Amino acid sequence: MMRLNLPVITDAADYESHFNHDIWRQAAASICARHNLSYASLRRSQQGENIIFFVDRRFVIKIFAPFRQCYLREKAALEFANGKLRIETPATLHAGEIEGWSYLVMTRLAGFTAREVWPEVGERDRIEIVSRLGAALKNLHDHAPPLSDPALNRDWSGFIERQAQNCVERQRDCYANPEWLESLPAYIAARLPLLPVESKPALLHSDVHLGNLLLAQENGRWKISGIFDFGDSFCGFHEYEFVAPGVLMTQGSRRLQRAFLLAYGYKESELDLSLRARLMLLTVLYECSDLRKYATRLRPEAVNFTLDELEAAIWTFAAE
Repeated sequence: MMRLNLPVITDAADYESHFNHDIWRQAAASICARHNLSYASLRRSQQGENIIFFVDRRFVIKIFAPFRQCYLREKAALEFANGKLRIETPATLHAGEIEGWSYLVMTRLAGFTAREVWPEVGERDRIEIVSRLGAALKNLHDHAPPLSDPALNRDWSGFIERQAQNCVERQRDCYANPEWLESLPAYIAARLPLLPVESKPALLHSDVHLGNLLLAQENGRWKISGIFDFGDSFCGFHEYEFVAPGVLMTQGSRRLQRAFLLAYGYKESELDLSLRARLMLLTVLYECSDLRKYATRLRPEAVNFTLDELEAAIWTFAAE
């Protein structure tokens, strides 16, 4: 097969500069040829940090950004998660490397991304969707996690410690409110003891949001038809899983958050201020945390809230 001369990437800026290059279409066509995948249409996705092509309506080719071990994480997580959520997940058909770039060829699931259709999804359907999602994630978490896989076992306590140490710098890079930057060390220190020292680990998708959830209409109602993008998966404390849907799907909605948590299995009495404090701590320590973005999504003036006010505005399920 003719060499494509795919770029050799040295850093994130270098990757970004090559991200929209035409060469990736040639790479996707070469992957199809390698695996004897015939097609009428090869379309580049506009979403995500990886290079993704849709092969007709049958397959997805994902060429992975050369950072964060997402290829190894997604490959292992998809194999583990298959059949465990009771929501359809992509099947991995082929895995390989092309000129130093790792890729997966997966089945393409039916449906629209929830991000596309969420504005037209009514409250009743939203409650049913987040309830189904909560129950599905509980199903996944109930299985003994693959701790023997080094790509997925990232040392939860070490991860939290590193996130706590780097938190102020990360939020500064995201243009956080200066008051938050000053308050964060004491805020984190006060809440870290709330996290269980010996928690039963679970395999976490860890990036469930409207862009990674597929919906389809059935008898006039919107339902979940699939969940994808397991590239951020790892083993850890189950409540970390709630951050992405909490700040990107149900943020500020008391009804949706309560429906999600109750469907997961929490008792009414457990939806308390202690849980709220843990979830805000995990929001702060989340791998891709951006407090300014979360505040802006609530309402413009929220960027001037204190951390305590922001916690109460994001996580509204608890009774005061």
